Amino acid sequence: MSKISIIDKIKKVEIDKEPMILLPLNLWQKFEDYLEDQEALSSKRFIRRIEKSREDISLKKLIYPFN
Repeated sequence: MSKISIIDKIKKVEIDKEPMILLPLNLWQKFEDYLEDQEALSSKRFIRRIEKSREDISLKKLIYPFN
């Protein structure tokens, strides 16, 4: 989906003179998923756990998920 087609789907409205935008639900869900991914990838603890898991895999250690 191109940026132009995304912008075409967004509608601007005013409620009590406050500008708002309306998004189709599927577009909002994609946006929300993207934000969650960015939040997870900005977590230093999350990145360290990924690096440790990759190291454990390369050393053929047993991995216990959700530890």
